[in-house]
Amino acid sequence: MRIALLTEGTYPVVTGGVSTWGDQLISGLPEHAFDVIALAGGSAGIVWKLPPNVRRARVIEVWGPAVPALRGHRHSSSIDSTQRALAHLWDAALGPEGREGVVRTTNALRQLVEVSDRVGLSRALAARGSVAAIIRAWSRHAVSAGEPPISVADAVLAAGIVDRALALVDNRLAEVDVIHASSNGPSSLLALATSWRQEVPLLLTEHGVYLRERYLALYAAEMTWPVRRAVTAFLRRLCQVVHVHAHMILPVNHFNARWERRLGADPERIHTITNGVDPSTFRQVTTEPDVPTISFVGRIDPLKDLETLISAFALVRTRVPNAQLRIFGPTPPENEAYKAGLVALALSLGVTDAVHWEGPSRGSRPAIEAGHIVALSSISEGLPFTLLEAMMCGRATVNTDVGGVAECLDEQQTTGMLVAARDYAAFADACVTLLSDSGLRSAMGAAARRRALAEFTLERCLNRYREAYSAARDGRQLSEPLPTPAEHVGEFGLLA
Repeated sequence: MRIALLTEGTYPVVTGGVSTWGDQLISGLPEHAFDVIALAGGSAGIVWKLPPNVRRARVIEVWGPAVPALRGHRHSSSIDSTQRALAHLWDAALGPEGREGVVRTTNALRQLVEVSDRVGLSRALAARGSVAAIIRAWSRHAVSAGEPPISVADAVLAAGIVDRALALVDNRLAEVDVIHASSNGPSSLLALATSWRQEVPLLLTEHGVYLRERYLALYAAEMTWPVRRAVTAFLRRLCQVVHVHAHMILPVNHFNARWERRLGADPERIHTITNGVDPSTFRQVTTEPDVPTISFVGRIDPLKDLETLISAFALVRTRVPNAQLRIFGPTPPENEAYKAGLVALALSLGVTDAVHWEGPSRGSRPAIEAGHIVALSSISEGLPFTLLEAMMCGRATVNTDVGGVAECLDEQQTTGMLVAARDYAAFADACVTLLSDSGLRSAMGAAARRRALAEFTLERCLNRYREAYSAARDGRQLSEPLPTPAEHVGEFGLLA
């Protein structure tokens, strides 16, 4: 089978959990041929060694060089068609919630794909983009609801962001049997356009909830409220359209599935496929460091909320004076300022000498071995590989209750500890409890490994994707898996 895998900011241009998933998926299904299309924010290169069943790999720069605008009378009809579609798109995006808005957005996107096929949407948008459509829709819906008018400058900024995403539909993909997008948003927009063009099924996997993470990122961005409002309105409608039109939606956890149902996905098309870990790679860890150590592994990113981890660690040091914090993971270039703020925070809290920035590691196992416990302080997660790998290694963990993290653990927290996001005092208490009790650490690590072996093996994950691809090609839905002996209410609380 020929499969197009579309990613955004992950495999194969960076390392990390979603990239690990992509590599596992392709390597573990050698009977299928994959085309990998990666959206990247800059001039990113491929950093993974691609498996032999990758037919071709392509990196698309979302913010690439500008294209020349359509000119001349013979293109006026295409420009007019683009403006009509944009008017419908923005009126639906900024208008009231409901099925009609999703239908109108779908129709507008189809019209824009038709413009792309005729003359190139990026050129039509360069001639006249979304600015006028945003201002008109804002006046009709936001101003009538009591909001002040949007400024031309804000409309220009919002249009620049959204029009770049829309222009992605100009990219044409090779003929395939199934299209698989690894997140919603721009990558799914290109996947959706390809699905319409080739009349092939679209599958969507969300690791984190794309829309929720955009809300978090834009809330912290240095943009005015009207810009954030316009961009998130477009993204919400786009996500709804993809949820409605995808043949199957394959979230990695039930938390994501709840968001997807709220955004209009048919529950009968949602099939959760949890991430998996290879037990032969993540064998049980049998040693501990000489001094009390908390280990973190992951990219240095605001979504990982390392402010909470460092603030918690400062409290841990008041009760476990010789404790150490080792932070493993790369810092993307766009997050250098974020890391500098973390270094300054550690300095202000007086723990600089005990916070160790280890940089990237060759896989997560060295980081897991480096700590008595593994910490995950994120404000957004899917089904995190860091946690699953630590569990498979038999390490005790402290985690924030976000995304599918709770689904990895048991209700009684015998397989790992769970605290509210951003509650650094509670996070510190949990770390101190585990650092101070070797018996509890050992029992929790053993229980975690048993659960990982029962529920989160790579083989189980790959078999479900193999079934999903076959079902999609045949126009079927994925059948529900037979329960394993551990899968019942009470033992692990999976069905609670």
